[in-house]
Amino acid sequence: MARKEKLYTLTEVSKRAGVSMPTLQRYKKLYSNRIPSVGEGRRQRYPKRAIAEVRKIKAENLKRSGRPRKAASGRAKKARARGSGAAQLLTLSEIGRRTGISYPTLVRYVKLFIDQIPHVGEGRKRRFPPEAVAVFADLRRNSRRGRPKGASRSKGVRVRAGSATDPVLTRRIRELERAQKEVSRQLDAVIKLLKRPVQVTIRPE
Repeated sequence: MARKEKLYTLTEVSKRAGVSMPTLQRYKKLYSNRIPSVGEGRRQRYPKRAIAEVRKIKAENLKRSGRPRKAASGRAKKARARGSGAAQLLTLSEIGRRTGISYPTLVRYVKLFIDQIPHVGEGRKRRFPPEAVAVFADLRRNSRRGRPKGASRSKGVRVRAGSATDPVLTRRIRELERAQKEVSRQLDAVIKLLKRPVQVTIRPE
């Protein structure tokens, strides 16, 4: 029996191919016909040959753009090593490596809870101080199956356990269940009455 091919997540492909998550997502959009994958959406996975293809695309892009941009990353490493007292700012990719949270999940947290997450800048230039790592980790702990509390789907709102409205909703559901049981009890009583034989007594005049 043929051995089943191992599939990787987008985060795993990013690490193994040595490509940042933003760059890999750009490759995914531009070269979707070259990067093999299985499934759709969050369940999309990639075979091992996709890693080699991503590396090939990276090499092609480096040839077109000239010398790889190592100077910026080198300056960033020196800045971290200096420990000059200035706040060390992190990218989402770095936070993902420290927390083990996937990049798409971090992006969703930023969209939903940016007012709770310490940050500097906006858009692609947004960076996060070290204390933001604990905030992201806390959001993950309070999430259910990777979805943050209070998150809702586009086709309706689902209240997560632990949210402010959860006790009220639970109480209403219990009241509806009790009312439903009472209605069912009354219907059963009516049905039993209807099933009883009807006795007709005719009195002579």
